[in-house]
Parts: sequence; C-alpha cells; structure tokens
Amino acid sequence: MSKIKVTRGNCPCLRADPRELATGPDGPMCTADEASCSTADLLEALPEPEAAQPGDIAVGSDGKVELRLSRLLPLYDGDFGDEFLLITSERVRRGIRLVADIPQPLHELEWKGPDTRSAFVGQLRAWRSEGRRASALWIAEDEFEHLLDDDAEGVKLGAISYFSSEFTPLSLSHYLRIITGTDYESELAVEGHLLSLLEEADALVLTTPELDTRCVFRHQETEHWFSLHGPLRFADQTVLPTGEISTLADGSGAYSRDSRMPIDGEIVFKGSPIIHRGDRTVTSEHTADTYLRLAPMEDLPVVAHVRNGYIHDFTAPIPEAKRLRDTFRALVDAEPQYRKIHEFGFGTHPGCANRLRSNFHPNERWPGIHIGLGLGGFTPFHIDLALTEVEVLLDSPTAGKVPLYQTLGLRR
Repeated sequence: MSKIKVTRGNCPCLRADPRELATGPDGPMCTADEASCSTADLLEALPEPEAAQPGDIAVGSDGKVELRLSRLLPLYDGDFGDEFLLITSERVRRGIRLVADIPQPLHELEWKGPDTRSAFVGQLRAWRSEGRRASALWIAEDEFEHLLDDDAEGVKLGAISYFSSEFTPLSLSHYLRIITGTDYESELAVEGHLLSLLEEADALVLTTPELDTRCVFRHQETEHWFSLHGPLRFADQTVLPTGEISTLADGSGAYSRDSRMPIDGEIVFKGSPIIHRGDRTVTSEHTADTYLRLAPMEDLPVVAHVRNGYIHDFTAPIPEAKRLRDTFRALVDAEPQYRKIHEFGFGTHPGCANRLRSNFHPNERWPGIHIGLGLGGFTPFHIDLALTEVEVLLDSPTAGKVPLYQTLGLRR
C-alpha cells in the first residue's frame, strides 16, 4: 500500500502561470509549437451536429437570482475575515439580487476583463499591508486565473467562471444551490475515505457489463494527484463547486505530448461532455459548437480503445452511435493530442448527481469518474467527459473487486 500525496486548492487543469508572470498583453495562450491545429481546423474536421440538443439551462431569462452572502459562510469555513469583496462582470451583476446580510464591510468591483486584475490584486495588497484578511467571490464571463501565492496570502477566493458557457441567472442559481447546499465537513470525510480506498487498492477496474467492456487503471503508478474538497481556508483559491480528486499525466498546469497514464482496455464514453475554452483566442461560439457535436454522448455510447493511456481507436457498439464514433475519430485525427488521457477524475459531490444537459462545469463533480483530454493553452479546449455507464471497481488481493462508489455511499 502506497501513500497518495495530494496537492490541495488550485485547479490543476488551468494554466499555472499567473498573468503577472506571463508574456504579452493577453497573458497565457496557445502557441504554434504547443498545438497541432487551430480551433477552426478542428471544427471543420468534425461532422456537423444533427440538431441542437435540448438543454436544462434556460437562455435569455430576465429574472434575477438571490445572492445572500450569509449562506456562503460554510464555504468560507465560518470566517469571512475582515472584508468581503464581490467581483462580477456587468451582465452577471445585473442578474443578481444581492443581500449583504453579513457584518463584514462589502466591497464590489466590476470585472471588465484582464485590465481589471491590477485593481483586484492592488486591493488585496492594500488590505494585507493593513493586516486585514479578506474573502472574495469572483463571478465573471471571463477566464479565471489564479493569484500568485504571495497575493493569495490572507485571502479566501472562490470563483464561478462563465468563460466556457453562457451566463444566465438560472445557471447561477444552479451553482449557488450546489455551493450553499454542500456539507463541507462531510465532503472532507468522503475525501479521506476515497484516498484510503485508493491507497489500499492495487488497481481500478472499469467495466460496462452491458457492452462487455473492461479497462484497468494502475493508479498507484501515477504521481500527480489533486484534491478540491472542503471549505476555503486563507490562501485557498479554487473554481467552484468543490468535490473532486483527480490525477494527471503531468503536474498542475503542465502538459507533455509524451507523458502517459497506465490505463489499458476499453472505456465506454457515454455521459456528459464539458468543454472548456483553451484561451481567449478560442471563441465562445466555437466552444458551444464543439459541445453540440459531442452532446449526443448523453444518449449514445462510443467505446474508446486505450493502450497505455493513449486512445488508438473508437468503435460504435450500436448502429445509432456510428456518427458519434466518427466525431470522436475526427477529433483525435485533427488534434492528435486528444488521444492522450491527460486527466482521470473522481467526482464526489452528491449535489451534482442530477447532471444538466448543458455545457455545465459542475457536471464533472457528479459522483462518478470523468476523463480529461487536452489542456487549455496547449490544445484548443480541455475536454472533460463525465462517464455514466462505467462501474468503477477497487481491485485488491485481500478484498477482491469492490464497487468504489457504493463503498463510499455516494448515490450515482
């Protein structure tokens, strides 16, 4: 049994270099040496979607969602510090009915894009120089970028990013329902139980008996582990909601074409695709278009044939899935870096069990696994695939094969 060492806090599937360390006015973005194809080339290679998929999130709702700050106190570990800072883009702010029912002074900052970052960081530095600690909630139609460690000192920062999907008050209400309904102490207990089970198992076996598929993941051989569990403490900063452990082929924010995870066999890709924009050179329209082309996997299965963490082919187990199979084949042919499984994630949030049929980030936190392909800044998108038809079994010499999520007591 080996001890799994996890890094906590920062989201590992975001580029690691903060804007202050990046070159150029727009910060980190994909370079010609890092990506094999443009977004336009990628979309041109994929078959057109047959029809728009139905969505659970309404577009164009003109109502407002209530943001009652006191309900966020458990997220911030029962302590907002001395100041509370709400950062929102203009459209997001118009969709919020704010209830500032906390004793701390409330400050608001309008996020107008990357140029606002200096004012944000400057305010945090000013409070730090006065010995004041702060909590911040960032909700914007932009890319979330982590703070430098020194700037995060004395700060709790939670973020809801609409960089990859359209903001609506209804979608924000789903986020807030999940975040304010979380039992963070219970979440930490689940994290501890999951890590203990993973440490005791020699491997994970992924099966879909209905399609007679089997895959083995020798997770003990991976070294880059990350956890997003529990409430925010000072110096924490993360994209919300919490509720995930993941292991990556490379370190946080890094990407290599040659690294591999020890995954071998057949994996059924059926469930929810979550498409994350790679950087600001990728448009929201391109992101929505890519989601639509992969959305049929909500209802149809495709089998990925994997050797040493590298997808060699896709097959359609039923005739209706042939078009989706062709879409996945076109994806990896146009951008071969998507053949590499970059991330293997374990969602643990029971509040995300009812996934939305939309490009909705919390879908990857559902109580089940997801596979991550590519990484923003190196490929046009980071593509997460929440897999609903895969049973995850812990394989150990003493206990045999035991279902992971049933053992954790998490409803799928």
